[in-house]
Amino acid sequence: MSLVFVSYRREDSAGYAGRLHESLERRLGEGEVFRDVDALQPGQDFVDAIADRLRACRACLVLIGRDWLNATDGSGRRRLEQDGDYVRLEIAAALARPDVAVIPVLVEGAAMPPAEALPESIRALARRHATSLRDEAWDSDVDRLASAVRRAAGLDHQTAPSPALRRPAVSLKWGLLAASVIAAFLLFRTFAGGGEEPASAPAAEPAAASDRVGAAAAGPASAIAMPRLPEAAHGSLVYTLLSGDVAPRGSGRLVRLRVRLANVGAYPANFWDGSFRLATAGQVFEPTSGLNEIVDGRSVKQGIVTFDVPGDVTAAVLRVLGPGMPAELPLDLKPTDRGSNVDTVDTRDPLSSAQVLTLVRDARSLGSGKEITFTLVSATARQFVNTLRIVVNLRVTNDGRYPMLFGSGAARLIADGQATAPLEAPNEAVAGNATAAGDFVFDVPPATRRTVLRITGESTVELPLDLP
Repeated sequence: MSLVFVSYRREDSAGYAGRLHESLERRLGEGEVFRDVDALQPGQDFVDAIADRLRACRACLVLIGRDWLNATDGSGRRRLEQDGDYVRLEIAAALARPDVAVIPVLVEGAAMPPAEALPESIRALARRHATSLRDEAWDSDVDRLASAVRRAAGLDHQTAPSPALRRPAVSLKWGLLAASVIAAFLLFRTFAGGGEEPASAPAAEPAAASDRVGAAAAGPASAIAMPRLPEAAHGSLVYTLLSGDVAPRGSGRLVRLRVRLANVGAYPANFWDGSFRLATAGQVFEPTSGLNEIVDGRSVKQGIVTFDVPGDVTAAVLRVLGPGMPAELPLDLKPTDRGSNVDTVDTRDPLSSAQVLTLVRDARSLGSGKEITFTLVSATARQFVNTLRIVVNLRVTNDGRYPMLFGSGAARLIADGQATAPLEAPNEAVAGNATAAGDFVFDVPPATRRTVLRITGESTVELPLDLP
């Protein structure tokens, strides 16, 4: 049976269901995703068949497109209101099982429906945290979704990198066997006295397992200068170059770089050699450190990335790979007269290297409609080597009687004349006579000179945001 059950409505999101099925099977394994009630046998009872399918599943993904909530039959009746609607039956059966994680998955820019718009049997769906799949960030969004499924199935240690950086896949059976062999080997070394204790690190920011790789195999190391702007961002992942050194090794040199990965998203992420390359004139080097860690959501970890380069290389570019804009940090590899501190965990605040500018300090009203009022609470800009990230905090007041959607469609950032949708945004229904607030996060090219915040409610309002 399958690990994941995908519930969808054909006339609403069949194309997305097929694409998601293929994407998840590449990450979770062939046969681990069940998506089509056409696979059921004619004459089978829907309730019994769905219960059988869900019995072995650990996660039920509910695909919600723009027409999911209000889809109707030939007589104009809303399908969700019908007792025999297969989507309603699937969701109700999944919600009834405490061992199944029910995850709403929003596609086509759809919003999470409010509880009062759902039948009583599936109203609890509105209390489940939703995730979105965006066409422009499909691989990274599916990576996060696959991580959530693994957590639900108790397979957190099986988290995989994004497809662009993925190593050849292995089956779960062989992965568990390999893990058992490695664990037995490490246990033997521990009791035999052959292991070396890793350097300790603060609990809030543990050092990665690669932290002292390569140091003993090279000569005396000298510190190298860090770039003026040491940070790169790919979505919810922020990479900061903390320190570096260079040491002779044979006829070449060993370059070591201490990097901090801050995962500001909700899902685990890979921190590994595959995210880095060192480029020199005519050559691109892969890391030799063996870094391969998982950084949980809302957490930070440091690691050391190493490169073996020819002895005459004095300048290079560190490439940080990911789904966002290309990130390149220039490096001067000439030794300085300072000793290396790469082996020392950097205990500074994760924002110590951040270049942040406050764009708006005091709250500003963005005009009042008949029922809806938006207020700009604050706005900041953070400079990365590959992007300019602008975070806008908005508050909305709903003076009407009915709920309103407070989501990504409310705001756009016009960057040098180009409209940009938010990378992250709230997604909630604001009840009548209530307020809500949330951050809208925009990534725009780092050389952007002029930005305008456009708010769309009962009318459209634009407010320039002055950049330095």
